[in-house]
Amino acid sequence: MPGVVGVVRGTDKIAGFQELLGLTDFEQAIMRAYQSAHKAMGSFRIAIKPNMMVFINPSAHEATVTDKDLVEYLIDRVLGLGFTDISVCEAQHDVGRMLKNHNVAFVAERIGYQPRSRYKVVDLTLESVRHRYDYLDSDGKLKSWWDRVGKTWRDADFRISFAKCKTHEHDWMTLAVKNIYGCFPSTNKVAKYHIRNEIFDVTARSIRNFPVHFSFVDAWIGSDGFQGYKIANPKELKMLFGGEDAVAVDMEIFKRAGLDPHKSRILRRAVEQLHQGKYPEYVVRGDRATLFSQLAPWENISDEIVESIDLLEEVYISWAFINLRPSAEIIDYSLFPPRNVLMRFLVWLTKKLYSVFKITRWFRRLYGTR
Repeated sequence: MPGVVGVVRGTDKIAGFQELLGLTDFEQAIMRAYQSAHKAMGSFRIAIKPNMMVFINPSAHEATVTDKDLVEYLIDRVLGLGFTDISVCEAQHDVGRMLKNHNVAFVAERIGYQPRSRYKVVDLTLESVRHRYDYLDSDGKLKSWWDRVGKTWRDADFRISFAKCKTHEHDWMTLAVKNIYGCFPSTNKVAKYHIRNEIFDVTARSIRNFPVHFSFVDAWIGSDGFQGYKIANPKELKMLFGGEDAVAVDMEIFKRAGLDPHKSRILRRAVEQLHQGKYPEYVVRGDRATLFSQLAPWENISDEIVESIDLLEEVYISWAFINLRPSAEIIDYSLFPPRNVLMRFLVWLTKKLYSVFKITRWFRRLYGTR
């Protein structure tokens, strides 16, 4: 039986999210999981993974991180059902190794999360443990891979991916499936998951071992263009997406962005691990046809850039050049100062290099003329 992807286009984000919860039968889904767990309601553990850790500047961050009002509204709805063990989870990454304060607690506070005993904000990096991930290799044989996982995400009875709708040069878009990559607690993510492994593979392995039970994507304000996932380029779409199958939700968003979801490597790997290589069938409830390009001058990442980045990322130093602009212009160093003298020197050097780089033809081609 086909699954359901809910799509809402509205004028008020909370009212729109209320509608989305109804379209997708969210409350019925969480109650089914609770009944199957055979636990007391107070010990049924719910983990929500929003997109937070790309926050590097408070300016226009509404375009790059999941809307905290929507996350907290969801929490209040879950509390209203009687559940009390709710965690908002994120993990640290490479930025925190270079800059002070770039940890989950500080970032969550700056975004505006206010737990007030309703929920916990959990830094998965601080509760990291080893774990053996089972996965299918290219021949369909079951293999094992050792890495790490945060205990709260591992032990959750109901996991929710609450992603932000943004473009990304590695795979055109970063949505509900890619959002789960951020659960890996290791802080050296570039070296571990982009160079020594493939991000597409490890994300799919994570979802196979720790299934996502429901997914939402906040497209109320999206961000497009090159590095739209971290450089805020706000596009007011006023759309929200959701459903039980993260792959199906992402497929529908790819289509609304004017992209072919079958080109996405992260979706292909997820399908291989979760659906035996068959893309899920689904029906759309709510808005059935509106494209992003009908709502705003939406700019996708070109195929040429995605293919080039896939080659460049294998060389560690290329990451410094790819991220010259955010490092030189976007990061708020008053909030996130360099950790030491070496980091201060690197920031100074980055700004000098960027002053040359930004006047080149390649830069204008990469970032567009806006």
